[in-house]
Amino acid sequence: MMPSYELVPEDWEGERILENLEPHQLPLISVDDPAVLSLRVELEMSKDDIEGRVVRFLRRSLKAGISPYYRLIVESPIGKAPIHPAGSGMIYYGWSL
Repeated sequence: MMPSYELVPEDWEGERILENLEPHQLPLISVDDPAVLSLRVELEMSKDDIEGRVVRFLRRSLKAGISPYYRLIVESPIGKAPIHPAGSGMIYYGWSL
């Protein structure tokens, strides 16, 4: 199943889970990710407009039902961002290394 996704309002209104977080605490997603590209086309936004915004994905599972997860959109093309060494505790595109 493909998760659904949408752009979170800039003021994070209605997103209680994000109230106590700073944007840099969220996992990252590239402006060149297919989901973000789709949002950019749908909302007629440029890379500069969407960079720094948060996208909410809704995962569906038989056991957990619907579970939201969030990513911070960054200007870092996929495949060109540095990979941090394993065990560094860094978050790289949603994966903890």
